[in-house]
Amino acid sequence: MAEIWDMYVGIKLASELGIRKLVVESDSKCVIMLTQKMSPEIHGNSFLIRSIKELLVKIEDVDVRHIYIEKNFCADALTKLRQKHETETKF
Repeated sequence: MAEIWDMYVGIKLASELGIRKLVVESDSKCVIMLTQKMSPEIHGNSFLIRSIKELLVKIEDVDVRHIYIEKNFCADALTKLRQKHETETKF
């Protein structure tokens, strides 16, 4: 699930930069539920979900919330940028 990985990378970066106040928005209700309420052991990405929860605890003030896909401009722009970068990478 790409959304879980993207959330992990973003929160990890915020933690490494020493950000103390963070708003995490996702258009995936499933990801929000997994990182906020549900036990990670019931999901195939349980290690990643546990890692997200551990990072969230380290941030002083964090708000994880659902946002409708039509309003998620920032994530859409980052996704397009990542896809462009991936297609330009040559081995």
